[in-house]
Amino acid sequence: MSAPGRDFATEKRKAQMDEKPDPADDPERLAALHDYQVLDTPREAAFDTLVELAARICAVPVAVINLVESRRQWFKAELGLGVRETPIDVSICRHFLLRPGLTVVPDTLRDERLCCNPLVTADDGLRFYAGCLLQTADGHAIGTLCVLDRRPRDLDADQRFALRALADQVMAQLELRRTLRQKSRLLERHELLIREVNHRTKNNLQLISSIISLQLRSIDDPAARAALLDTGSRIRSIAAVHEQLYRADQVGAVDLGTFLQALAPGLQSSAPHGVTLTVEAAPVPVPLDTAVPVALMVNEFVTNALKYAYGEGTGGPVRVVLRTVGGRVELVVRDHGRGLPADFDLRRSRSLGMRIILSLAGQIDAAVVIGNADPGTECRVSFGAAVPSA
Repeated sequence: MSAPGRDFATEKRKAQMDEKPDPADDPERLAALHDYQVLDTPREAAFDTLVELAARICAVPVAVINLVESRRQWFKAELGLGVRETPIDVSICRHFLLRPGLTVVPDTLRDERLCCNPLVTADDGLRFYAGCLLQTADGHAIGTLCVLDRRPRDLDADQRFALRALADQVMAQLELRRTLRQKSRLLERHELLIREVNHRTKNNLQLISSIISLQLRSIDDPAARAALLDTGSRIRSIAAVHEQLYRADQVGAVDLGTFLQALAPGLQSSAPHGVTLTVEAAPVPVPLDTAVPVALMVNEFVTNALKYAYGEGTGGPVRVVLRTVGGRVELVVRDHGRGLPADFDLRRSRSLGMRIILSLAGQIDAAVVIGNADPGTECRVSFGAAVPSA
């Protein structure tokens, strides 16, 4: 039977209002903790070294990097406990999540917050605690770097300073890992965007090439047809570069060796009967600004060799070699055909193909030599645009 005039429902609501919320359950704090993605990760030497250093400086048997979740405290590193986590109910550090900086409890049995904690009351209980708050730049407490002992004691000024400095190093390590992870995600997104751009560019170039092929059906003039065929071939070479960029492991770089091997079947299909194309190409990664000019030069060299090196009814080899020599990239296209006219001069040639080659070589600061070999013609390009392998 209740006392007259007593409202237990009102008293219960008032008691609930007077209760302070548990800081361990703060959703913003928990979100900040989870953003570091460190919970349940393996031990790391960098953190193990920090707790060992804390224990040595403070002359204590126990030191931990303690991260406080809503239902548990988890140790990124620990010395002297032999466990990786405990329930939140027995956590000592949870009581100090609202106290910035360093908290020192010389005798835990004399502290009303800790005196009933089973970690304290056990026969070999923890009688001394000193913890420095691990706090984010936004002010969220995610845990502590703490040292403990099984006897009451205190820390001197140097030990207190060292514990604060080591806690700063713990946060610096966590921030570094988070920053690297964020940059890695941004880089992945950037790489996906670049690959998508290259894929779309390749498709657009293939569409243009198809339009040129359709236009050829309505053109009877041999010179115009030849010009359109050459243009289509050049566009296909650029499309092949973007295809390689789309498929490459290293975004923004093309392996010229792989590119030449992929380009060879298409060029061979346009070769006269009896003319064979072989490619010997070492892996040579180059940036896009170099890959496109080189692709067009290869197209010009190989197309000319396939068309003009050998007379009608005859055949022979056209050989492409890609290698690095003395830190530079060297591309050689060689045939064993009839060779160039005696008065051939690359710089004075009025051929559109030769003018294109000189212009492309200028874009990548390449040296170009075209001359007669014994027998046939040799085209040699040398440039220094290789990039390190991924």
